[in-house]
Amino acid sequence: MKRLSLLALVLATSAIVLAPSAAQATTYTKVVRYGPYSIPAATSATDPGMIHNKLQFGVKKPCSDCYITSFSPDLVYGDGTSATMDTGAMLHHFVLTSQFQSDATCGGKWLGLAGQRFFASGNERTRIAFPAGYGYRVRWYDSWNLLVDLMNHTMSSQTVYVQVTYTYRPASESVRRVRPVWLDIDQCGDSEYSIPAGYSDKHWDWSVNVPGKVVAAIGHVHGYGIAVEATNESKGGESICRSTATLDPMDPNMVMSMSTCAGDPLAHLQSGQTVRLHSEYNSPDPRDDVMGIMLLYIHSA
Repeated sequence: MKRLSLLALVLATSAIVLAPSAAQATTYTKVVRYGPYSIPAATSATDPGMIHNKLQFGVKKPCSDCYITSFSPDLVYGDGTSATMDTGAMLHHFVLTSQFQSDATCGGKWLGLAGQRFFASGNERTRIAFPAGYGYRVRWYDSWNLLVDLMNHTMSSQTVYVQVTYTYRPASESVRRVRPVWLDIDQCGDSEYSIPAGYSDKHWDWSVNVPGKVVAAIGHVHGYGIAVEATNESKGGESICRSTATLDPMDPNMVMSMSTCAGDPLAHLQSGQTVRLHSEYNSPDPRDDVMGIMLLYIHSA
């Protein structure tokens, strides 16, 4: 009888210890397609067909009361195969915004009317996953918007879908919320700016209004881009994240991938500190349509 009582005590204690771990492991995956988008045919080798900055309101969310823990973007055909430059399709960019949440850096500008910018991708299709225990909060009443910019380099029209694979955890679980902060060389504009021929390092400064721990970051540049980096100038230029571009060796005007940063934490930010965005290029010619963007994800205690 004593042995049975001891065994029951051990099992009960184990259940108490293991319950939180089991709860934390409840992660779901949802694939959401946006579209279809019919991209017109190109008229020449230098004049691709385009869907230019099409804005859609009230697009589908992967869940209604949850924390998103990772985003994996793609551009696909109806059969699920990836639409790439090899087939003439280009995901120039897309941006997801949450209508009823305020954007940290453009909330008071016209761009802020679309809501909080919380995820975006270019043709490099960068995936970002937050450290364990962190997530982007989605409430049942949130309404999402989607801005898409697509290109078609073939002489026939193409029908494609923007696809995002989300992982998420229920809101009932103990997850720490991250807030996205969009840093942009052409802040609150169309994100494009000009560079000279040769090496260039363009800056934009953000006065921190979202203090806390930076736990993840993704960057975006165009062809001939080297990297985009966020540094804390209030701490002697300490690096927060450097997102480096991998260019196509056969065509350096194409970005194949961008490195990401994740850590708990990558950096601590205090209100009023100066975070500097650096956008580095090495272009053979002057250009007027490049981008330098970094999206920080910050947990405020």
